[in-house]
Amino acid sequence: MAEEKRSPVGSSFWQIIFPAVAGTIFILLICVWVVIGVGTGNISRFAELSTVLLILPVLFFSLIILVILAACVVLSVKMIRGLPPITSRIVEFLDKIRDGVSRFSEIIVQPVIQPEAVDDMIIVGELSLDGTIGTHVNFFQREVPL
Repeated sequence: MAEEKRSPVGSSFWQIIFPAVAGTIFILLICVWVVIGVGTGNISRFAELSTVLLILPVLFFSLIILVILAACVVLSVKMIRGLPPITSRIVEFLDKIRDGVSRFSEIIVQPVIQPEAVDDMIIVGELSLDGTIGTHVNFFQREVPL
């Protein structure tokens, strides 16, 4: 089994507890310094300043989101205008493919559906493949007049 790694003794104090306590004390000291230094008359000025400092990042990020939204709208309009010519070319190409596949499938199944048509394709002029003139025997041993 894998050995369980143990942290050195006292490392949790210096890596977790000490920084948390030191940060808390530092923030409390700053709060006490602001309260003592501001006095009673200047609190509204600091409140206004903190409100502005809180609103600025929100306004900045909402401006970025607004620019992204406007770009999406512009790109959507351009895409909607550009789609009809592109799709018509794609549909024409797919129609050509469909017609080719249809013709190919008709040629492939013709010997099964109409066996006489295969014999007509094999005859060249008046001479058939078996060498007879005028009539020949098809694949199903039927006499077919020329």
